[in-house]
Amino acid sequence: MRQVQRSSLISQVTAALRAEITSQRWPVGTRIPTEAELCEMTGTGRNTVREAVQALVHAGMVERRQGSGTFVMTCSDVGGTLGKYFSDARHRDVTELRETLEVTAAALAADRRDDADIRAMLAALADR
Repeated sequence: MRQVQRSSLISQVTAALRAEITSQRWPVGTRIPTEAELCEMTGTGRNTVREAVQALVHAGMVERRQGSGTFVMTCSDVGGTLGKYFSDARHRDVTELRETLEVTAAALAADRRDDADIRAMLAALADR
């Protein structure tokens, strides 16, 4: 068995920021607090916060926008990773994947629907 290693301060701050995102306290599309605010919130220095945010940028969870701030792009590491992967994919490949996923999702939704779902769909149709 290997010895348990202490996590670095950067890892701890990264985990804390990731928790804010995955819990949706910072929902997709929102701007996260500034570096100065994050320093105050975490009790750490600017370099630590900057490195932690950069780790989330690399994971695809947040995006820095010059002059606007840093914004949540996805609430999971997987979403960011897949987003990066498919941003370079050919259009045909993405279309085929979407078709496969959407057909399966529609079939599951139909199988799992209940009376409340049907009422909601009929109400939406009537509103349209």
